[in-house]
Amino acid sequence: MKLQKTFFENKDTLTLAKDLLWKVLVRKTKEWMIKWIINETEAYIEEDEASHSYKWKKTKRNEIMFKEHGHIYVYFTYGMYHCINIVSERKWYGSAVLIRSVIPIEGENIMIKNRNWHRKNSKELANWPAKVCLAFDIDKLYNWLCVLDEVSDIFLEDIWYKVPKIKKSSRIGISKWIDKKWRFYF
Repeated sequence: MKLQKTFFENKDTLTLAKDLLWKVLVRKTKEWMIKWIINETEAYIEEDEASHSYKWKKTKRNEIMFKEHGHIYVYFTYGMYHCINIVSERKWYGSAVLIRSVIPIEGENIMIKNRNWHRKNSKELANWPAKVCLAFDIDKLYNWLCVLDEVSDIFLEDIWYKVPKIKKSSRIGISKWIDKKWRFYF
């Protein structure tokens, strides 16, 4: 079942980061459909020194973080990789949840082709933020889309499974606010 706006309402970013675990992120085109289960996320809010929206700094790159929940924020990092985030809170509050890792459930062969990948180990196919975007062929063109729009080719589904034990740890690849255990996974 496709997630509706009510899924996002009245949730802070940390809660949403946990609630997105075991949700299915879907990307479809006229030729194919890819589905993956989200199994790792990280939360970022505007008070957070590691966040792109820290100190309410709105730039051309991060302005989507200040939109209403459900929008997609894709950014380019290290001059070579894209990362996908879901904007998490109310309009004007800069926040997002980074999709760090996914488990492929449909369209794995397409993901392998998109990545031009030959290892064939599905555990490593999309177990890093950049790998997720490569496998799903997501780039800056998907920035600003909304997973709640009826016409969006990227959306979220619920398979009605509750994660029994959510693990948490420090976020990866940051140098500020490293004491925050805002990385969630199973």
